[in-house]
Amino acid sequence: VLEECLRFDGPRMLFDRIVIDPDGIELAGRRLGPGERVGLLLGAANRDPRRFADPDRFDVGRGDAGHVGFGDGAHFCLGAPLARAELAVSLAALAARVPGLTLAAEPEFHPTFVIRGLRSLPVATTR
Repeated sequence: VLEECLRFDGPRMLFDRIVIDPDGIELAGRRLGPGERVGLLLGAANRDPRRFADPDRFDVGRGDAGHVGFGDGAHFCLGAPLARAELAVSLAALAARVPGLTLAAEPEFHPTFVIRGLRSLPVATTR
């Protein structure tokens, strides 16, 4: 469940970098010079159908942790293990404390693009 949450709607949608190589770089057939900015859309990468089967479906049984919700390589988030642990403990506590919890309406997000956050998450319980 945890990894699918991070893949499906991760905490950060955009990651930008500045080209520092004095000779520039080539990316996807385009030449980028020193000082140019590159925007990496992590949210889009996590919905890439070449990487994830049926990527727009939330599937708790997916079992695939190959997302880039916390970045990748040299730019992987140092706090990822702590964030995963906090999310795992929180979800387990919520499930134990409020069994039968379901989504009551569509979540409402803050109108930001880079860092995601909920404004409201209407839920209901059968308890």
